[in-house]
Order: sequence, then structure tokens, then C-alpha cells
Amino acid sequence: MHLRANTLDDLLDKAFKLLLKSKMRVSPTKGNTVEEHGVVLELTRPRARLSRAHEKGHVFSCIGELFWYISCKQDLSSIQYYIPRYDEYAEPDGTIWGAYGPRMFGGERSQYEVVRDRLREKKDTRKAVIQLYSKDDILQEYKDVPCTCTLQFLVRDNFLHLVVYMRSNDVFLGFPHDVFAFTMMQEIMANDLGCRLGSYKHMVGSFHLYDRDRAKVERYLEEGFQPTREMPVMPAGNPWTDITTLFGIEDAIRRGGVPMVPQNLPRIDSLAPYWADIGRLFAIYALTKGYDGSEPERLKQVADLRRAMSSDFYASYIRKRAKKAVRDAERIDLEMLARRGET
Repeated sequence: MHLRANTLDDLLDKAFKLLLKSKMRVSPTKGNTVEEHGVVLELTRPRARLSRAHEKGHVFSCIGELFWYISCKQDLSSIQYYIPRYDEYAEPDGTIWGAYGPRMFGGERSQYEVVRDRLREKKDTRKAVIQLYSKDDILQEYKDVPCTCTLQFLVRDNFLHLVVYMRSNDVFLGFPHDVFAFTMMQEIMANDLGCRLGSYKHMVGSFHLYDRDRAKVERYLEEGFQPTREMPVMPAGNPWTDITTLFGIEDAIRRGGVPMVPQNLPRIDSLAPYWADIGRLFAIYALTKGYDGSEPERLKQVADLRRAMSSDFYASYIRKRAKKAVRDAERIDLEMLARRGET
């Protein structure tokens, strides 16, 4: 089965419809599913990597997970800040065994560096493969092992293509995040090599939909077609100076919370506009996380950061995040009143 589309939303539309019709029922450890085998999903425009739908348009968890990967972390606290459900996958010592970061970017000479250098030496190579799933993952039981087996980078006619093979992939939660992270890594690698961005192919052994997510999938499909938008083009040249600076900015904001946002704004503004926008998203997330309505100036800062963005691509995601913060604050107020017996 080969599904092909220009945007993530178009690909999700096809994937959801495929799995809603599936009659193959499977009951693995994490819940009942329907499943299809050997599915290839091709995204012809990898920068259209984010959903524009209300049901699936989540940029903040995507960039949080991406930077958790590329900063080589495997601790629970750093990723749970963005994706609370990660606690399901943590070992007793608070680490995530299957974390991609150390496997891809760790070590004295990382797999990423080895693959990049091989492609620099011989662009036609077929050996530019990063391996994430290993024999150690099945020697004993872990709460989390990589769903991704390999990433193969192929340079053809100066386009960098990426082929990813997944042993298992959840269409609703896992697939959109994987597409975002891997196409971002593809674009980073393309800039590292001085290549143009090619196509993205996502090959899955067990492609599945959990029963618990069927209603959410149906709501997504009811939204209809979404406007076609692509993320801005990543600036040409070596991206790692700005990315490394962002590691420090993200870490300071995540650890320090709202008080660290203004202190990091000058550092954010020193980055290339593309990467500065990513830094502002980290700041916006911190300002809206845990918002209880008692500090309305936070929302003013969010509005200021939205206006400072070099691209309007993120505007709808920021507005959605701010509205959610207000709704959460109103719900907290109602709950407090109910506890006091005033409703």
C-alpha cells in the first residue's frame, strides 16, 4: 500500500480513511487496534510537515520533542514538559530507554556525523543509514523501545531524500510527530551537505489505529480539507551554531519558567530569523503553560512575541495556544468556585 500526498494533512486524510476501513484487529500491550501491514507514506513536500487542522495542529509538542532528540537527551523531565504522557515510557530511574537522541547524536562521533561525512565523501552512497532499533532492545523488557528502525539518506541529482523504516507506528499520535521530527532532520542534513530538500518516504511494518482514538480521527475528517501551507525554508549553510544556541535557550526557559523568558529574548533575537521564531515558540509555550489567569501580562507578552515573528506561518498555532490557556484558566476559576460552594 503506497499513500502519496503533498502535505501532512492530505497524507493524514488518506491514512485515517485506510485504517478506519481496516478489518485486521490486533490486541497488543498498549490497547486494541486495527492494523495494516507494509504501508508506505510519501510526503512530496516535506516542509508541509505540520497539520493545519484544529484536531491535529500541534507545533509546540513537535518542536519540544525534536529538540529533546537533537540535544541528545533521554531524561523524562525534559520531554514530559512538552508531552506529559511520556511518563508511561520511563524506566524506574527516570530515563527513556528508547530515546532517539543518544542513539542518533550521542557518542564521540555520532551516527549523524558518520552519515553526513560519508555523504560528503560520496554522494551516491547507499550506506548512509542511521540505525535506531538494535538487538539490545529485545534482550529484556523495557517500557519503551524505538519504533523507528532506520533512516536512510539518499542524495540524487543534488536532492536529499529520506527513507524511514518503522517497525510500528500509531497513525494518530506517533505518525505526525515522527514526520515532523524526521523531515526537520532531513532539512538540517540537506543544509549541512549543501543539497536541496527531496522527498520523504515513511515505511511502516505495523501501521495502526487505537480504538480509543477513532472518535478523534472522525472529528479530524469532519473538519474537511486544510489550507496548504509549508514551514519557511531553513536558512542555507551549517545550521548547528544557531541550533546549539537554541539548546541553551530552551533549557533555560524550561527550567526557569516564565521569569526566564524576558532574559532570553535578546539571545533569541540574535539568531537567524528562522531559528529565532523557534526560540519564540519555546517562550510562548512557557508563558501559556500552567496559565491560571492571575498574570494577564503573560498573554500580552505572547501577543508581542507573535508580532515579532519573522513568518506568519505560526500565527494560527499561537492563537490556538493562547485561547487554550484562557479556557484552562476559566476552568480553574469554576473549579475553585465549586470547591468553595459558590456555584
